[in-house]
Amino acid sequence: MNSDWKAFLSAQNTQFTELTNTQEEMLFDLSGRGIIKVSGEDAESFLQNQLSNDIKNVTEIVHQASAWCSPKGRIIVTFQIFKRGDSFYLNFSADLLEHVIKKLHMYVMMSKVTLEDVTDSMVHFGYAGELQKILSDAPSASGQTTQHGNLSILRIAGDIPRYEIFSDTDNNGINDAKQLWEQCAESATTINSNGWDYLNILAGLPEISEASSEAWIPQMVNYIAVGGVDFKKGCYPGQEVVARLNYLGKTKRRMYHLQINTNQLPAIGENISSDSDKAAGKLLNVAINPAGKVEALAILKIAEADKTLMLSDNTIEILELPYSLDE
Repeated sequence: MNSDWKAFLSAQNTQFTELTNTQEEMLFDLSGRGIIKVSGEDAESFLQNQLSNDIKNVTEIVHQASAWCSPKGRIIVTFQIFKRGDSFYLNFSADLLEHVIKKLHMYVMMSKVTLEDVTDSMVHFGYAGELQKILSDAPSASGQTTQHGNLSILRIAGDIPRYEIFSDTDNNGINDAKQLWEQCAESATTINSNGWDYLNILAGLPEISEASSEAWIPQMVNYIAVGGVDFKKGCYPGQEVVARLNYLGKTKRRMYHLQINTNQLPAIGENISSDSDKAAGKLLNVAINPAGKVEALAILKIAEADKTLMLSDNTIEILELPYSLDE
């Protein structure tokens, strides 16, 4: 976390509490996530050649989900990509930061591209609620970005209105961030990072972290449904595998939304069993819901999804996703 931002939150006597009600306005400090800045003359073409989505569609008013895959089509990392000025920003799970920036550097070669870890030189926070009541130009639909002064404001997918706010930590940038935080805090409750993770699960938005890196192909994590793959953009690592499955095959696994009858967070990658298969699935993302139970996104064998599912001795209920899937 940037030291100036940390001092600001401390001066505000900010206390981050557990999520108890998704109907209220909520503020989240998201400084614990990783951010890479990609700049230079060849930044767009470099990312276009590496990622699953069409980077040409990312502008200062449009952001997108995208995945970086291995040659075998397995997702190394999932990104949220947005643009500020001429530079692209990749927002993702911080536990993959060192691995991803090192591995991406291997593909720069002669390209005019600069990769920079800007995690600690940017402010990053989230807001759930009707932000347009505070900022009239806040983005009104998911996938939209607004550049408001020194702030980049992204509308996140899901039934609950939700935004991510980014700024640089120069004087103007951090002052704009502080001002918006204070305006939001007048009516919002500050919630810990588990709450943001839960809202991502509720929205059916998968995130690949270190524990799940190179385990799943995009179709298995519903990445087509969340708009993270473009099948017309051309080649990228793993593209042949992903496209072949889309046009010629059918995945035997996909991502489901679950509630698990426990209040103890299990580990990502932990096995889910059914009454006929000890390896019916694996956990992908987990969080505690407002009722104190675990909710999760998990990859299940489709053939086992209608069976009795268990995590150790805990029963599992399959919940609805907020989007449809083509079977």
